[in-house]
Amino acid sequence: MRRRWICLLTAGILWVFFLASLEDLIRERSIVSGLSINTCSSEGFREQKLSPGLYKRLRKKGDGDAWTDLLTASMLDGNFSPETISPNRELYLKYKEREYRLLANCYRAVWTDLEFFPVAAEDVFFEDTWMAPREYGGERVHEGTDIFGREDASGYYPVISMTDGTVENKGWLPLGGYRIGIRSSSGGYFYYAHLSSYEEDFLPGDAVSAGDILGYMGNTGYGPEGTKGQFPVHLHLGIYIATPRQEEMSVNPYWILKILEKKIRKYVY
Repeated sequence: MRRRWICLLTAGILWVFFLASLEDLIRERSIVSGLSINTCSSEGFREQKLSPGLYKRLRKKGDGDAWTDLLTASMLDGNFSPETISPNRELYLKYKEREYRLLANCYRAVWTDLEFFPVAAEDVFFEDTWMAPREYGGERVHEGTDIFGREDASGYYPVISMTDGTVENKGWLPLGGYRIGIRSSSGGYFYYAHLSSYEEDFLPGDAVSAGDILGYMGNTGYGPEGTKGQFPVHLHLGIYIATPRQEEMSVNPYWILKILEKKIRKYVY
């Protein structure tokens, strides 16, 4: 009889441990359940909402790629509007390593190479107009952020490269006017539009360094080459990355600019 009770007690203990392990497994699976191969194409990801305070805490936690890994887990846990640093990076790697590394690479393309605010001036302002309606060229939405200066003068404010990178595109676009596109080493494409002029005769393939002057803020675009004055002087900044679903997907630059707005390269002009 005693032996029987010992067996029943042992079975009961094992059952409790099994239930506890099952509960932990369900909890862990629940944490990572929202991550998929297409998460990097979601509206939450494209918003890139990160507060300057949390950005600073993340940067203190890790260098190089380490902090973007923490950023990725924090974005997922915070439903793409995080307030705290996530402790769950290892869970994502345990259960969904492929999906997690893909998303981390997408965040890396946006954030890793950033060094400077794209205008060499403090007297500028910008608002979050991500996905606001636009009409020129047909119904569309605004896939960037516009930066305006206190001086409404074409050619006054230097536009600088936010990152090291390579010139990928340069020249006229009906929507963007005189524009230049820089591909950073981590894969992000940084698009500077409505320039009045270029600083140099850049060619595709030319290397640029973060802080180099690319051109000057203007109001070109919305017509054939040379059109200007159709809107106030400003810089349109766009940021694009590649995803499994798109070769070129835009993300919201607003929160990035909020974080970089104190990192201004000073020039005499």
